[in-house]
Amino acid sequence: MSLLAVPIIAVLALFLVLLTSIFLFVYINKLKSKIEILNVQMQSTCLQVDELQIVNSKLQHEFDEMAGNNEKRIAENEQVSKQLEHRIKSLQHQAIEQQQLITQWQESQGQDKFYNRAFKLAAKGADIEEIMSECELPRAEVEMLLSVYMQRARSK
Repeated sequence: MSLLAVPIIAVLALFLVLLTSIFLFVYINKLKSKIEILNVQMQSTCLQVDELQIVNSKLQHEFDEMAGNNEKRIAENEQVSKQLEHRIKSLQHQAIEQQQLITQWQESQGQDKFYNRAFKLAAKGADIEEIMSECELPRAEVEMLLSVYMQRARSK
């Protein structure tokens, strides 16, 4: 190797070192800018996470309140249902009693119809025999009806 070759190799080595240094400097600067962008994104993401945690906390609180209110409403509805069931049973019992009274009244209407007709005939002046035949009542009942009619007529 000649003397001239050593400085050329040194210059070439120095040039390669400088070129590599420039390349590394540019690459490191690009990485730094990417790191800065990622840091900004990470800060933004952290802020979003914080906001989401606050919203989640509020929603959890509202959910807990709604669940508590729902439990209260369920208990109230069960109580109202029990009261309504009791009322329904009571009304059913009353309806049965009313139906029995209606049945009794209807059964008695057949007899009352004859007595009402007998009173009307007595008011028109019919005698005992006529009332007995028209109303199909025994003599004792017709005599009793006529005496009641006479007492009412006198008291008026």
